[in-house]
Amino acid sequence: MNTENYCIAGRLRMLARVMTGRYNDAFTQEGVTFAQAGLLMRIFAQPGIRQATLSKQLQIEKSAMSRDVQLLQKNGWLTDNLRNGLFLTEEGTLLAKRCHKIWKALNQQVWEEIGPDTVAGLSAFSDKILITNTQ
Repeated sequence: MNTENYCIAGRLRMLARVMTGRYNDAFTQEGVTFAQAGLLMRIFAQPGIRQATLSKQLQIEKSAMSRDVQLLQKNGWLTDNLRNGLFLTEEGTLLAKRCHKIWKALNQQVWEEIGPDTVAGLSAFSDKILITNTQ
């Protein structure tokens, strides 16, 4: 492979769009995007997490995080208390659980399609990039 003609960033962006589209399609039935489902599942796992902390954990721009949080609130799935952090409503909790089932099934399917060696390589690559990015 010629390093002069292979753009790693371009390839990663293309793969991210393809995979995000696939995951978005899976969550259409619940009326949320993959990003919104991810937020619901993360808040379910970490009730009371602050928006800024969540933004940092997920490497999401604060403005994008704010838009998704506002939409989740508007739909009645999320409460936001500046002192106590983010919490799911009863309806939001049920949605997060349904989203987790969808995610788990799709993630298993993708895992089987790409195989354990690819997953291990992706994991090693992301660990290296994320460690380098946080130093």
